[in-house]
Amino acid sequence: MPNRTTDDTLAAAVDRGAAALLARLRADGVFAADGDRFAPANTAAAVVALCAAGGGDPGGVIAAGVRRLLATQRPDGGWAMDGVPSEPFSTLVVTAALRMAAPHEAGPAIAAGRELAGRLGGAAALPEPVMAGLVRQFDALAGFGDEAALPRLPLELLLLRGPARRLLSLRLPIFAALALGQEAHRRRGPLGRWLNGRARPAALAVVREAYEREGSTGGFSTDPWLTALICLGVGRSGRAPDIARAAADWLRAAARPDGGWDLMPLDITWSTFALSALLAAGAGAGRLEPVREMFRARQQDVPFTALACPAGHWGFSGDRSWPMALETAEVAALLRALPGGAEDRWARDGIGWLTSAQDRSGSWSLAVRDSKRGGFGPCPQMTAKAVGALLGAGVAVSDRRVARALEWLAGEQRADGSFEAMWYRGPVAGTAAVLEAYCLAGRADHPVAAAARRWLASAQRADGSWGAGDPTAPDAPPQGRTAPQRPGSGPPEPVAGSVAGTVEETAWALHALLVAGADPLGGAAVGAGRWLTERQRADGGWPGAPVNEYIRHCFRYTDDVIASGLAVRALARLRGTGARGGAA
Repeated sequence: MPNRTTDDTLAAAVDRGAAALLARLRADGVFAADGDRFAPANTAAAVVALCAAGGGDPGGVIAAGVRRLLATQRPDGGWAMDGVPSEPFSTLVVTAALRMAAPHEAGPAIAAGRELAGRLGGAAALPEPVMAGLVRQFDALAGFGDEAALPRLPLELLLLRGPARRLLSLRLPIFAALALGQEAHRRRGPLGRWLNGRARPAALAVVREAYEREGSTGGFSTDPWLTALICLGVGRSGRAPDIARAAADWLRAAARPDGGWDLMPLDITWSTFALSALLAAGAGAGRLEPVREMFRARQQDVPFTALACPAGHWGFSGDRSWPMALETAEVAALLRALPGGAEDRWARDGIGWLTSAQDRSGSWSLAVRDSKRGGFGPCPQMTAKAVGALLGAGVAVSDRRVARALEWLAGEQRADGSFEAMWYRGPVAGTAAVLEAYCLAGRADHPVAAAARRWLASAQRADGSWGAGDPTAPDAPPQGRTAPQRPGSGPPEPVAGSVAGTVEETAWALHALLVAGADPLGGAAVGAGRWLTERQRADGGWPGAPVNEYIRHCFRYTDDVIASGLAVRALARLRGTGARGGAA
C-alpha cells in the first residue's frame, strides 16, 4: 500500500524504542526520566515556605532558588516547566515568592509576570477554585493582598473526619496544615475560638499521622510541593515545631545544586508506562525482573489512616507515597501480566485494595472512597483502568464490581462520545481507556464503545495524529512555549501542545482503536503509525508534550518516558496486528 508504514519500519521503531526504554532502567528497577525537571511552581512554594519559616537562609537555598527563577523567566514574563507554555498559575505563585524573597532585585521580573498574569485573567481565571484560593493566600503573604480579606479555611471541618476526607481527599493533610496556619493569624469571636480549640487537635492529628507514616523524615510523598504547603501551614501555626523544622530541613536537602526544586520523582508512574510498552514489544522477562521486585517493594504495607486507606496500594514514587488508584490498577495489572503473575500476592493485594476503594456508585476516585466530584473525585479513565485490572485478574464481567463500573461509565459519557481523565488534558486519554475497558469486557459493540470509537475517529487530524485542539486547525509552531508578546498586544497565543498533535494522544488513540478492531492497514492506523515513527528521536525515544496534569488545569509537565512508553506500546500493537493478523 503506498505511503503506509512498512512492517520493517514498525519493527525497527519498536525495537529502537524498547532499547531506549531499557537504557533508562536503573539498578533499583525504576525507569527514570532524564532532562530538566526544574519546576517553577514547586520552587516558588518552597521559597514561600522557607521565607515564612524565618531563621535566615542557611545553605543559601532561598537565594539560589530566586536566581534560578529569575534565569528561567520567559520572554512573555511567565513561568512553567520546560516544554510547557507559560502558565498563569505558575507565574502567579512565582511572583509572590519573588516578592517575599527578593522584592528589589526581582522588581522588573515581578512586574512582567504580574502583567502577563493579569492579561490572562489572574487568579480569578484559574479553573480550579482551590488553586485560585492558594494563589490569593500567597499574594497576601507577599503583600499583594490582605490576608484578613481571604475566605476562612474552616478548621472545624476536621471535626467531621469522614465528610472532610470525602470532600478533600489527598488535600486533607494540606488543608489541615494551612487551616492551622490561618487560624493562628485571624481573630474570631467566642464561638469561633471555642470551635478552633476543639478542632485544632484533630487537624494536628491529621498532619502528624501523615508525618509519622513517612518515617518522620519531614518529606511528604517525596514531593516538594506538598512538603512546602504543609511546612508553610504548620510553621505559621507555631504548633508542632518538630514537623515544621523537619519539613524545612527536608526542603533544603531536596534543593537542586544549581538552585530551585524539581517536580517530584514519578518512579512508579514512569515504570508502569515503560513496563507496559516492553511487555507489548516482547522484551524478555528476565531483564524486567528488577521492575517486578521494585513494584513489590514499593507496595504500601502501612495504612494511611488519616484518609481511611488500607494497605495494599501504590503511589507515584516510594514505599510511603500517598495512595493512587490509577497507579494501583496499573501495577496490579502489570504484575499479573508478568510470568507467574497469576500467583502474585502483591497483585492480589492490589486488587483487594481496589475493591475496597470502589465508590458506591461503581466508579473509582483518586484515593478516598466516595470522594466528592471535582478535584480528586470519580474519574472515567481511572475507573476504566481499574476495570481492566479486575478483568486481568480473572474477575468475571458479570461480577458486581465490573458491572457497576461499566454502568457508571455509561452515565459519564459526554454527548459527543468522549470521556475525561483526571491526570491528562483533554478527552483522548479518558476516551481511549474507556473504549479499551469495554473491549476487554467483551462489549466492543456496546453503544458506549461505539460512540467512543466514533469520537476518536473523528478527532484524528489530517496528518494522522491526535491532539487536544480542533483537528481541522493547522499545527502550531514547534517552540513548546508561549510566543513572546508586544506590550499591550493581548493574551499570548498558545503554541506547541495546545493544538498540534502529540505523541501521547496519538498513541492512546491508536492503541485503543486497534484493541477495538480497527483495520491495521486502514487509513487511520497507517496515518497514526507513520506520524509516530516519523517523530522518533535519534536516541530511540519520543518527545513528551504538555499533556500531563500535575495540578489539574493549572500546572502541567512533559515526560519523555511516558511518551516513549505509549508510542512503543501502540506501535507494537500495530506491528502485531498488521504483520500477523492477531493481537500483539
